Amino acid sequence: MRFPFVVRFETSMARIAPFMSNTVAKMRGVFGESWEARFEETLSKMFADEKTMENAIKGYVRFALEATKLQKRFEKDREYIPKTYADVAQDVYHNEDYMRNLYLPGILLSHYLWPHHYRQLMYFHEVFVPRMLASDDRSFVDVGVGTGFYSRQLLCASNDVKGKAYDISQHAGNYSAMQMKAFNLLDRWQCELRNVLSAEIRQDWPFLLSVEVLEHLEDPVTFLKRLRAMLRKGGSGFITAAITAPNADHIYLYNEPRDIIAQLEEAGFELIDFLEEKGYESIAEEPVPRIAAFIVA
Repeated sequence: MRFPFVVRFETSMARIAPFMSNTVAKMRGVFGESWEARFEETLSKMFADEKTMENAIKGYVRFALEATKLQKRFEKDREYIPKTYADVAQDVYHNEDYMRNLYLPGILLSHYLWPHHYRQLMYFHEVFVPRMLASDDRSFVDVGVGTGFYSRQLLCASNDVKGKAYDISQHAGNYSAMQMKAFNLLDRWQCELRNVLSAEIRQDWPFLLSVEVLEHLEDPVTFLKRLRAMLRKGGSGFITAAITAPNADHIYLYNEPRDIIAQLEEAGFELIDFLEEKGYESIAEEPVPRIAAFIVA
């Protein structure tokens, strides 16, 4: 059996959530063996024992169902449920049970189980990672590290890559560190519990990541201006955002990639390239969850 952990995951998913039992088969059919190999690596290192994997699946199922419910509401109202950043921080980022048992495993597994998330990952490897590997200085900063997934991608790309991460959530920092430990990367990566808007931060990074943070903010432009100040002249950034994709912690509604591009340019970034992906094809005119990824300088 070439991918035993994927098979175990598929079997457990069918038992825990039968209505999602074809998820793995669909992804395998679309993306093939390279997807399965990447998924196998993550499962074998992060969820090796059966109980840990089952808990992660349960968290993902709850995460996906919550997103689906919010999406149905959004199709009708065309707006996110009003909430403040302070409310979201309390209810989500500083809520240990929610973060550890639903939010973080849900996001991590979505990178492999949601087609638009996996296509963004492929884009990252095909377009952004080569820019870093062509540089003599392979250090990066990851702002809003979340699960640590994208930090891990860069660290695994070359043994001389070093990274620094920031997040406001101790639970996100702990989860990210757990992932780095699982992949033996802790000696080249460090995470600090810090809000980059209210702290003195190094401002000469050659590479910068900020993955799906903008929609979590009340004022994305101010945040983007701080990111621009952190990136050195000639450096490259990978910044992404969710579009028409409600979630428990999504505050700022983007309706089109051009909305994000306008903010990036207002903050002083130069757009190099971008990708937009849909979660699924719409049958009528209803909005669908999308993501957009931007390579900036």
